[in-house]
Amino acid sequence: MIRGVVRRHKGVRIVPLRQFERSRFFSGQLVTADDLQREQDYHRDKARLHNRFLHGWGVVAGLTVSVDQGAIVVAPGLALDCAGNELILPTEERVSLSGLTGRQYVTIRYVELPTAQIPSPSGEVEVSRIKEAVVLRVLSTNPQAGHRALPSGGPGCGQSHELCLASISQRGSRWRVTPVKGRRKQKGRPRLGL
Repeated sequence: MIRGVVRRHKGVRIVPLRQFERSRFFSGQLVTADDLQREQDYHRDKARLHNRFLHGWGVVAGLTVSVDQGAIVVAPGLALDCAGNELILPTEERVSLSGLTGRQYVTIRYVELPTAQIPSPSGEVEVSRIKEAVVLRVLSTNPQAGHRALPSGGPGCGQSHELCLASISQRGSRWRVTPVKGRRKQKGRPRLGL
C-alpha cells in the first residue's frame, strides 16, 4: 500500500489516495483468516473510493428531519459520509427533545457493531459478524463547520465522521427545523421503497 502526502484544502485535512493490492488465489493455496480479511478490505475500500469520487458525500435520499410530539423524527434514507461509507437508516427513528435548548444539530454517523461471537480453535471467543449501522445524535456544535470549503457531492475529506442532517432551534415553545445546505444535488432524486 502506497500512501500519498497529507494535504489541506482551505483548512480541511484531505485523506490521500493510495494504490490497491488484491489477492491472487491459486489451487492448493493455504488461505488464512488474514487473506480473507484482506479480500474483504480490498472490496470495501474500492467501494468507498467509488462512492467518494463518483457520488460524493451528503444525503442521497430521505433522511428528512421533523419535530413531532416532543421528539425529533428522522425519516428512513441513505447518505454517504466523507470516507465513502453508506449510511443507511432503514426505518424512521425518533430522538427525544427533552433537555434540549437553543440551536442543536441532528447528525448521523456510520458505525460497525459486533453481532455474533463464536469460540475460536484456541478457545477464545471471537466476533464472527459485523453489522454496518448508523447512530443518530443531537449535538450543540455542527460537525461539518470545517467542511464549508468542501461542497457536498464532492469527495470530501476522506474521513469517517458525523454528517449533519439539519439544525433545530427553539423559538418559545416551538422548534424550527432547518435542513443543512449540504444535501447532494442530483437530477431526479431516487425514490426509496422503504
